[in-house]
Amino acid sequence: MPNRPIPTEEDRNEPVYYCRHCHSLYVLTDEDLADDKWDGSYCGKCYSTNIGICAFGEWWDEEERRRLKREELEWSR
Repeated sequence: MPNRPIPTEEDRNEPVYYCRHCHSLYVLTDEDLADDKWDGSYCGKCYSTNIGICAFGEWWDEEERRRLKREELEWSR
């Protein structure tokens, strides 16, 4: 697996929208679908409307934990 670049401190503080279901950063917004209860944002990967926002560093750390867990499961097979 190739080395992953480590985000800078400035990048880590940048707010990002992400899918709470699949953890993707591929979040889209369709303003035509928006109403007073929903802003029209959804995941472009799994189509979930459960979208969160956090600092990129928080998202990155969670993604690393998820990646390590996947690798651990693969090695245990």
